[in-house]
This record gives sequence, C-alpha cells and structure tokens, in this order.
Amino acid sequence: MRLQPRWQAMLLGGTQTDCAFRQPVWHGARLRHLCTDPDELFFVCAERQGRLLAVLPLALSQRAVGRMTAIRELRTPVHAHQLLCDIALAPDQDIHRLWTQMRAWLQGAGARQLPAWDLLRIDGVPGVSALDRALCAQAGTHQRTQLLRHSAWLDCSGTVDQALERVSRSHHGNVRRLQRRAMSRGALRFEVVSDPAALPQALSHFLQVESSGWKGERGTAIAACEGLSGFYRTLAEQFGRHRSCRIHLLWLDDRVIAAQFVLLGARTMNLVKIAYLEEESDIAPGHLIMREAIEAACADPGIDRLSFVSSPSWAHLWKPLQEPVRQHLIFRDSLRGWLLHRLHEHRHQPVQAG
Repeated sequence: MRLQPRWQAMLLGGTQTDCAFRQPVWHGARLRHLCTDPDELFFVCAERQGRLLAVLPLALSQRAVGRMTAIRELRTPVHAHQLLCDIALAPDQDIHRLWTQMRAWLQGAGARQLPAWDLLRIDGVPGVSALDRALCAQAGTHQRTQLLRHSAWLDCSGTVDQALERVSRSHHGNVRRLQRRAMSRGALRFEVVSDPAALPQALSHFLQVESSGWKGERGTAIAACEGLSGFYRTLAEQFGRHRSCRIHLLWLDDRVIAAQFVLLGARTMNLVKIAYLEEESDIAPGHLIMREAIEAACADPGIDRLSFVSSPSWAHLWKPLQEPVRQHLIFRDSLRGWLLHRLHEHRHQPVQAG
C-alpha cells in the first residue's frame, strides 16, 4: 500500500496507459484475494536518488527435486488466472543496464534482504516485453531460457478486413451462417460495458455464464471460489475507475449467451477471460462474440492489438499472430545454485540417436 502511489506515478510518466499486467492494482488484487500468506509476495524496487525506476514482483516457493533438500525459488507470480508477468519500468529507463544492476543486487546485497533462494524463475514473460529482451541478451552460464508457450494476438490498428485478412473464407462463411441461425431464435445484440456504475451488474452476467456447463457441475467456476470471484470484482472496480476494464456481453433476446472480461493498457485489448453458454454451443457464441470484439477493437482509435493472452486451441481459426512467452531460470551463485544448475543440465541433455 505504501508502494502503490509511487508505482502508479512511475508508470504515468509515459505517454500512454501501461500494460495491465504491470499495474500495481493487478498485483494488489492478487494479494487481497489469492494469497493465503500476504508475505509470499515481494516487490523488488530499483531507485535512484529517491525516484522509483522499476518494480519486479516475486513470490517465494519451495519444491523437492529428487533427494535434494527442498529447492527455494523466487519466481514471478503466475497462475491459471495470471498467465503473463513483467517488470514495471519507468518509461525513460534502459532495461539492459537496469537489469544488469538488479541481477547483481539479487545475487549480492539483495540476498541478505530477501529470503534465502537457490533459483530465480522468471515465468510468463511475453516476447514483446523489455525484460524478455534483456534476459535473452544477457543470458550467461548461470541462466537457462526456454519457450513456455505462445500468446496469440491480432493487429487491430487498421480496418476489420485488414485484421482478418488471413482468416479463411470458410470460417468467415461459417460465422455468418451461425449469426443467421442465432438471429432466427431472437434478437442478437453485442454490448460493451465500461461505465464503472454498470460494471458490477455486467460482471454478474459474466460470472453466471462462466459458471454454466461443466465448470459449474465440477465446482471449478470462478463464482464457486470466493478468492477468485473477489479477484475479478477488485479488478473490475480498480481498473474500471480509469475506464480500463470492459465487459463484453452477447445477448440473445434477454439472455447473455457469451461474455468476455477485458482489461485495457498499452494500446492493447486483453481478453483475460472468455465464457459462453454451453447449451447454445450449436451457434458457437464464443466465435460470435469474438467477431464483435474484433470489430470493437478496430473501431477504437486507442487500441492497436487484441490479445488472447494465451493461445487457446480454437484461436487458430482467427489466424492470430503468435508471440513467444518464455521462462528464464537464473541459478544462484552459490554451492546449492551450482548443484541445481548441474542437475538441470543433466536432466535436459539432448538424447543422441545411435
């Protein structure tokens, strides 16, 4: 709470709203609702003459590796509802120089202020981020980098036709056919909710749709978990104050058949969570609302990219571009770190064909 005003002021030094996943309110929502122990999150700060330059969120965890004593990891706080993570950086800072200093601090003086650690695991770093570029450029003998997955996105800086120029004619035709089928059952309407006063009701619609089908039956829906539902309510409230949260609703008469939870930042529309009524699956509400979301992104002069955040299996039909999301492992410059590094090398040696 003491850090948040300075953190927000640091990001406001830029010419545009920063990435949603670098905002202090994103991590504040996690602390409030998803952390069983508030001390599990650390915020490593870089300062110069009292001015905040960067904030790197880290969490502490332990895991067993073979017969070794539990490995103590400092890691970026990613989970099923927070797939991406990045360093928050003042707009005028050189990440390459700053990361060199921050890494040296983590290995040296910082090791006396943080809990003991053996491995720094930086997960979920998108390839477009400054931190990923610095980590790739400065990879050394005590670091290993690997591809985790991809994050899909569409270029929405131009027209809808330009955004969807790679989409097959068959998919375009199928979406039009599904729209006609849906409209034969009632009035089809797409709604964008961004008014802070209207977001709570829209969020209720979203949670209700997300709870339908197998998620509701298995008890894995967001609404079934007090922490997760609180997390999304706080995100809607905090980001909504600055019109950086939107909830997309697709109505069929008086029923919501699909919904998207959206966060805006860095000229990007992030589809954080998508839901649809499984009982209406024969009209593919998820694809119908996606077509509307793409049109909305292209029509908004403040948006250049529509991010799927992850790369779901169905996304290929929209022919998105793919951005790498990497994992960077930095081993502590210590005996335990050296042993862990050697063990990791042994486990990941290429298999020779013979």
